[in-house]
Amino acid sequence: MAFGVPEMFRDMQIGKWLKSHDNALIEDDIINITDGKVKQEVKIKLQNVESGELELEVEWLSHESSPII
Repeated sequence: MAFGVPEMFRDMQIGKWLKSHDNALIEDDIINITDGKVKQEVKIKLQNVESGELELEVEWLSHESSPII
């Protein structure tokens, strides 16, 4: 579904990336279709440093919708 035509679907959850001891996730992250776009908010604990977190919002694009440079 994520690589199909997300504009066809209403806003919904389509996946989940689970926090585990094998990754640096702060919490489980949800992959959603929002406004016809596949998006994921990721919160990662920095490693090998005194402290810190990284928050990202990822938008998934298909090769067909990518601009040619």
